[in-house]
Amino acid sequence: MPELPEVETIRKQLDDILSGRSIVNIEVLREKSFSGDPKELIGYEIQSIGRKSKVIEINFRNRGELLIVHLKMTGQIVYLDGERRVAGGHPTADWVRDLPSKHTRVILDFDNGSKLFFNDMRVFGWMKIVKREEYEKEKRRLIPDVVDDRFDFNYLKSILSKSRKAIKLVIMDQEKIGGVGNIYANDALFLARVLPDHKANELTDSEILRLLKAVKEVINKGIKYGGASAADDKYVNVSGLGGKYQDHFLVYQKDSEPCSVCGNKIIKSKIGGRGTFYCQVCQK
Repeated sequence: MPELPEVETIRKQLDDILSGRSIVNIEVLREKSFSGDPKELIGYEIQSIGRKSKVIEINFRNRGELLIVHLKMTGQIVYLDGERRVAGGHPTADWVRDLPSKHTRVILDFDNGSKLFFNDMRVFGWMKIVKREEYEKEKRRLIPDVVDDRFDFNYLKSILSKSRKAIKLVIMDQEKIGGVGNIYANDALFLARVLPDHKANELTDSEILRLLKAVKEVINKGIKYGGASAADDKYVNVSGLGGKYQDHFLVYQKDSEPCSVCGNKIIKSKIGGRGTFYCQVCQK
């Protein structure tokens, strides 16, 4: 599943591609993948592409509705404009083969003859038409992303103080903190010098402050480098090229390699069923 930096990269590049384009047709090939009446959007001009957590927002000029998209595990966006092809989401052969494919769920046609294909092998992802007023109310009730101003020391401390779970599980809980997936959780905890199995409610104020800074740092670095292309967290950005954050991993997928700080071997274990990487010397 794409993490927040990967989705933000898709958002930025879709914004460049789709802003100013008008929808002339929408073909829904799998009803489960699209909620709402697609005919409502015919003639709508795209104003901008936004994002909240891992949800992509397609905003229309002077309209009360918007189209939101969640890629989930295997969702994929492929844009075709003549010979130009750009793809984002889960990397499979679908983003380089002839389209539509057997995994294509929705096709959007634009006024310049270009097309946007929403592919989803496992059909967990979705596109939904929502009323802006209702959506904005819902967004205000949602937990903050780690890059939001609301995600500060007081917010993080209040979340951690209520849980005896391993700190890694808490910062990856999307119902409490928005946008931290497995890759970035491993690297943030290393940067903060906190063991991933440390009980959340036992962190000191100084450790919480280090963790706050570390989480923001690794997520912003992920955005800077366009996300990551790792073996078990596959991602290809909308230009069809993998992100480069994997070139800057701190501990993720570095088991048995020397720690960049102390030289001891990075250890791999599992917490909550996910691969967990840490240095037992640098992290306490």
